[in-house]
Amino acid sequence: MSKKIKLVIGSTREGRVGAPIAEWLVEVAKEIEVELEVIDLKEENLPFFDGMSPMYVPDSVNKDWSAKITSGEAYIFLTSEYNRSIPAPLKNAIDHLFHEWGEKPASIVSYGYIDGGGSATKHLTDILNWVKMKIVGPPVAITLQQDFFAEDGSFKDIETALESVKAPFVESLKALNEA
Repeated sequence: MSKKIKLVIGSTREGRVGAPIAEWLVEVAKEIEVELEVIDLKEENLPFFDGMSPMYVPDSVNKDWSAKITSGEAYIFLTSEYNRSIPAPLKNAIDHLFHEWGEKPASIVSYGYIDGGGSATKHLTDILNWVKMKIVGPPVAITLQQDFFAEDGSFKDIETALESVKAPFVESLKALNEA
């Protein structure tokens, strides 16, 4: 039996490719009998965190978000790279909580045109270390290419486009289950 793993889609932009990538990741996980629950930050619509640190002051507004995160045993963060870092909604979602993230295993899947989101992975690793998550498995970096996409912005063939990251993603899933 696998851990209760939650996949957090970090981008909320219109025209984002995070949602179809998340769907593909869920299907890959099913192939090895691992179930992922998707948390789409676009649907969560968390307010901008402007309070004191949640490390010290519990925020009653965060009860639902806290319960959702507390119920997960491990996390995959799917992040795009914007201006060499992670999207603001992902940082905001993490900032709303502190103790709920602690000591849980996490892995990172990034995507971007330059280096597959390598800078975003570095920044997110620092953030997740600060909230006491345990980073496991290899980072998975999806280097996007313009020829992956049709004129409408959708993937022409997502299987072919993401084929090179399938093995490291499966390795990452196994590490999450073993952590």
